[in-house]
Amino acid sequence: LAVRIAEAEADAAGKLVDVERKRALPDLSVTAAQTRFREGGERAYNLGVSLSIPLFDRNRGGIRAATADQRAAEARLDQQRRDSEAERLSAVAGLKAASSRTRAADESVVAAEEAYRLARIGFDAGRISQLELRSTRSALIAARGTAVDARLSRVAAEIDLARLEGRAPFVEAP
Repeated sequence: LAVRIAEAEADAAGKLVDVERKRALPDLSVTAAQTRFREGGERAYNLGVSLSIPLFDRNRGGIRAATADQRAAEARLDQQRRDSEAERLSAVAGLKAASSRTRAADESVVAAEEAYRLARIGFDAGRISQLELRSTRSALIAARGTAVDARLSRVAAEIDLARLEGRAPFVEAP
């Protein structure tokens, strides 16, 4: 959206340069009028032609100012494009990092589930205490919580990237 706004500003500045250049051209105007007198109902017609020729003022200052505004608008547009691309690349990197965290958290959950399964077997066999079993179960719960947080951060990263690309989240780009 910000790039589109900057593009519109640059386009408007370009059109302003055209307007300023046209102000330096000779201006021809024609006027026509009709006057009706109350007394006698007579009518009079007036016709006028006016030509203004800019001999001493060629609107150079206005043209230079409009051109400077146009260059500034184009510079803002270039900067906005670079900023938008940097934000997009940052969002892509954030999405990749969130995906990596999600995979690592899923692997951690699998390992914690296996550890809890083995601890349960050890507890049933009388080899480990209930305290160790609870500790293993707490680690499993923490791993699942971390996996949920990782998934939420991945969803947020996908939404941010979709917003920057101007598309709906979770939809493949054409």
